[in-house]
Amino acid sequence: MRTAKTRLPMLVFSLLAASATAAMAQDKPADKDWDWAFEDVHFIGTMGLAYSSGSYGTNRNTNVELALPALSMETGDFKFTASLPYMRISGRGLVVFDSVGNPIVINRNTAAAPDVRTGWGDLNLSASYTVPAAILAGFEVKVSGLTKLPTGPARRRLNTGETDFGASIDVSRRLGIWSPFLTVGYLVPGKPSVFTLYNTTSVSAGTTLELSNDLVASASYDWDSASTPLVPASHELFGSLSWVRGDNVTLSGYTTVGLSDGSPQVGVGVLVSYALN
Repeated sequence: MRTAKTRLPMLVFSLLAASATAAMAQDKPADKDWDWAFEDVHFIGTMGLAYSSGSYGTNRNTNVELALPALSMETGDFKFTASLPYMRISGRGLVVFDSVGNPIVINRNTAAAPDVRTGWGDLNLSASYTVPAAILAGFEVKVSGLTKLPTGPARRRLNTGETDFGASIDVSRRLGIWSPFLTVGYLVPGKPSVFTLYNTTSVSAGTTLELSNDLVASASYDWDSASTPLVPASHELFGSLSWVRGDNVTLSGYTTVGLSDGSPQVGVGVLVSYALN
C-alpha cells in the first residue's frame, strides 16, 4: 500500500493578502502603522477555486477539485477568517489534505477502482495579528493560529472526524518593489483511532514583487514534513499573480509544481476577494 498527500498550499491566502498589501501600501496613511481602533472594522469576502492532481508513486492519479468560500474581518492589525470548503475527490489509497493542511480523507484500499466523493468539508477558523513594520525596524511579523472543527458529515468520508490545531509565524520585509518572506508553521492533527498521523512542520521561503501599482507577483519554495509513516516529505514550487483594483477587488491566479512523491504533480487555482465595506 502506498499513501501520500495532496495539499493545496496553505500560503495562498496569506501570500495574496501580502500581494494586496504591497500593491496598496503607498496609499496607506503613515499614522495607520499602529492601529488599535476596533471601530475601524472591514469585512472581506473571498471565493477560491482550485484543482490538483498527482499519482504519488502509484499507478493512478488522485484529483482534488475544491471551492473555498471564506469571510474575513479585519480590525487594526488583527484579522479573523472562517472558511468552509466544498470538495470533489476522485482517487483511492491516499491521505488527502485540504487547503490549510488538515487531513480530510483516509483510504487504504489502493487495489479498488477509484471512487468519487463530493460534499462540504470541515469548518476552518483562523486568527492573526500583524506587528507593524514601524515597530520592528522595517520587518513585519504576523502570528497566526488556526483550528479545524469536524463539522462535515462522516458518511461523506471527507474528514477524519477529529479537531486539528495549527500555528504559524511569517516574517517579511519590504525592500523597494521586493518583499522577501519566511513562513514557518506547525500542525497538530486530531488522531483517528484507525490511522497514524504525525504532527507536521511546514516552511515556505519566497518573495513578492510589485510589478506595478496594481499588479503583484509571488513565488516561493514550500516544504512540509511527512504526515504519516508512509508519506514522504512534500516539496513544492508556488507562483501567483495578483491584480488589485482600487481598494475593493483582488483577482489572483496561482500554480504549484510538485518536486517529490509527497506532493501533487501540478496544482492550479484562482481567487477573487472583495472588500464589503
